[in-house]
Amino acid sequence: MKKVSVVLTMLCALLFACKPELETPTVVTKSVEEITETTANVVAEVVADGGAEVTERGVCYDTNQNPTIEDNKTVDGNGVGIYTSSLSNLASQTTYYVRAYATNEKGTSYGEEKSFKTEEIEEPEEPEEPENPEEPEEPENPEEPEEPEEPEMPEIPVITTYDVTDITVNSAVCGGEIASEGEVVIIARGVCYATNQNPTIEDNKTVDGNGVGTFTSNIPNLVPNTQYYVRAYATDENGTYYGEEKTFVTLEKLLPEVTTSEVTDITLNSAVCGGEVTFEGNLEVTARGVCWSTEQNPTIEDNHTTDGAGIGSYISNLSNLSQNTTYYVRAYATNEQGTNYGEEVVFSTEAEETTGTTNGHEWVDLGLPSGVKWATCNVGASLPGEYGDYYAWGETETKDSYDSYNCSTMYVPMDDISGNPQYDVARKEWGDLWRMPTYEEQEELLNNCSWELTTENGFNGYKVTGPNGNSIFLPAAGYRYGTTLNFDGYYGGYWSSKPHDDGDDSAFFLCFDDKEQRINAYYRSDGQSLRAVID
Repeated sequence: MKKVSVVLTMLCALLFACKPELETPTVVTKSVEEITETTANVVAEVVADGGAEVTERGVCYDTNQNPTIEDNKTVDGNGVGIYTSSLSNLASQTTYYVRAYATNEKGTSYGEEKSFKTEEIEEPEEPEEPENPEEPEEPENPEEPEEPEEPEMPEIPVITTYDVTDITVNSAVCGGEIASEGEVVIIARGVCYATNQNPTIEDNKTVDGNGVGTFTSNIPNLVPNTQYYVRAYATDENGTYYGEEKTFVTLEKLLPEVTTSEVTDITLNSAVCGGEVTFEGNLEVTARGVCWSTEQNPTIEDNHTTDGAGIGSYISNLSNLSQNTTYYVRAYATNEQGTNYGEEVVFSTEAEETTGTTNGHEWVDLGLPSGVKWATCNVGASLPGEYGDYYAWGETETKDSYDSYNCSTMYVPMDDISGNPQYDVARKEWGDLWRMPTYEEQEELLNNCSWELTTENGFNGYKVTGPNGNSIFLPAAGYRYGTTLNFDGYYGGYWSSKPHDDGDDSAFFLCFDDKEQRINAYYRSDGQSLRAVID
């Protein structure tokens, strides 16, 4: 047999796709500013979350290079964006190394390393001793010394804790105001929080700048449905001071609530539905749509659409349905807690005649997803089992001999020819609506139908049965090369309308023998059968 092996490498590669993997965030250490003897501010930015929520960000610092979150660090909220980290309690006249960091569920990543040196604390000058100190004269009548005055207590900062807002299942927003600094500079401020009363900076805390003024604190990584206590704080060189205590309860994780819309625009194999997410369940709805099945109570394990995320209404297009079939459909919505469903709606697709005649040629609807219908006979045949005529690819006339020297399309760059009467013999011979099958339609016939080796009207071939139970018969008509008919009764080859992607000398066709069926590519000059289709 003169045929070459099937070339399927490029086709297989198209069947696979790579699911993108999560990455750690991308974070940038921008600058170190406002350096004093014991403090400094670091500006940083999370520029990309890596495909998952950034749950913690800040800077880590040490007197050794390449600090990590196992060394000294700040926690400055979450998510992407620019933030400022305040470093306190530093040693004077010391070189520090600092890197921004950001953490998501994939892990922690770091920005580039910056270094800085704290300033030197100025020591007070010692008073000079007098050159010739004179002994003080004893007073004639010494008086009793006065009692020393009690030292004044240093003035402490005035701190206000703001009310807690934007409470979710695992985060909240608070903050406060430092109205005055007292006698020394505020080197750190923020809020501290815990599940016990009177939290301190030894518990969880945020660091939100320094000095007087208002500040906002993002509180991350909380436990759902839990009561927390929070206080604003301010730290100077004398110690840490706290504002009044506030309390709040994080939200409970709940399933979302969703309703199912009525089904409309029902056709043979499609319909339109949708739904509305009326409550997200205190968590972001990450997926929503409808699911359907021929069985009751469909779930997302069945056929389903994905139509965006979040709260609100949406429209869902159902496709690839079987005609004259009853379906059950429900809207669904998914959040971190799980998936919930709306009420069930029932509908039936329309029915269509599965056989017919167009321009004197019969066709059969096999119930394929594309809806294309296949002719019952080969071009040039009058019965399903007859071989019919043989054509070189892209030619519309039969010949006495088939070879590369008399093939008009050999080595000619061409596009898909389905429906082009200059090259499509089905369109030319059978008229409008009829055409050569495309590569995808032959692939659909191969993959969506059952193939049974049999004999019909004395001819060997395959009975091809579609999803709806209707069938066509493809005879093993062989192929023509030169003046010879080869392998008839054993082999069948049927042209598609698609030229081969690599070179201008071959085209794709559906072929079979008594062992297998496949799609191959070979020289356009061979004379092969053609089975037409109609939309």
